[in-house]
Amino acid sequence: MENLDSNTANVPSNSDSLSLNNAINPPQSNSNSDCWLREFIKINQCPQREDALENQLNDLSLVAEKLGLVHASHFIKNYYKFKIEK
Repeated sequence: MENLDSNTANVPSNSDSLSLNNAINPPQSNSNSDCWLREFIKINQCPQREDALENQLNDLSLVAEKLGLVHASHFIKNYYKFKIEK
């Protein structure tokens, strides 16, 4: 039986033009600078979320930090905090 409550129907497939496999060609070297990309490629596309922007930015900053993108993570945290305070 089809699950009509699921929002996975709109998730891009591997053959879709939005697919990471078609959008990003990882560098051929095995340096630390592309370690995040090798790990990122292993992750399947997740369904679209409909929760608040603040929740998504908090989660995005955690993901960035986990992938070693610490400066990007701090930027997300600080930029959003700056926008709220203005």
